[in-house]
Amino acid sequence: MAERKKLGTILKEAGLIDDYQLAAALSHQHTWGGKLGSIIVELEFAREEDIARVISETMGVPYVNLFEPEISPDVIKLLKADMAKKFDVIPVRKESANTLVLAMSDPLDIQTMDNIRFITGLNIKPVLSMATEIKDAIRKYYDGETVIRKDAAWFRDTAKLSTHMEIVREVPGIATTEPTQQAQQAIANQKIVLEALIALLVEKDFITRGEIAKFIEQKKLGL
Repeated sequence: MAERKKLGTILKEAGLIDDYQLAAALSHQHTWGGKLGSIIVELEFAREEDIARVISETMGVPYVNLFEPEISPDVIKLLKADMAKKFDVIPVRKESANTLVLAMSDPLDIQTMDNIRFITGLNIKPVLSMATEIKDAIRKYYDGETVIRKDAAWFRDTAKLSTHMEIVREVPGIATTEPTQQAQQAIANQKIVLEALIALLVEKDFITRGEIAKFIEQKKLGL
C-alpha cells in the first residue's frame, strides 16, 4: 500500500458514494461516532460487500474467511474478548514470531492497528473481512455461540434481489397488524438517514434545530 487514503475518499473515487453522501456519513459519524464504513452501510449508501470489494481491489488488502478453516484457539487468546469487541477486530494467525494477522472491516484504520500492536506487543498485518463477519466471528470464538454463515456467493446473489418490501402470506385467525422485522428495520434505517441529513444541515448552518422543531409542529397542526 504505497499511499494511505481515507476510506471515504476511496469509496467516492470508486463511485460507490458521492460528495453529498460522504458529507452526510461524516456528519453522522461526528455526531454519533462509529466506523465510517458501517455508517455508510446503515445509511444504505452502499452495500457492505461492495465496500469490501473496493477496499480489497484498490488497496491490495487480501480478503480472509474467518470461519473456514477455523481460527486456532491459541491465536484467539492473543487478544482478549473485550478488546476484540471494542475495536471490532479478530486475530487470524501469527505469520511470524512477532507479526499478527488481524481481520478488520477497515484496514486503513491506523489508530486501531496501533492500539492492537500496543496491546499484543506484536506487529500488525491487516486483512479484510466484512463488519458483519467480524461480529459473527466474535460471537463464535469469544462468546461460544453457534454461528452459521452463508458463503459469499450466496450473499452477492441475494443482495441483488433484496428489497425493503416483504410478501407475507396471511394465516387465518392470526392478526397481522404488527410490522414485520424487516419493515421495522426499514423504518429504523430511514430515521438514521433523516438524523444524518438534519445533522448535516445544522452543521452547515442551513437551518437550526429550533426551526426544524417549529416546522414539524406546524405540519402536525396542518399548517
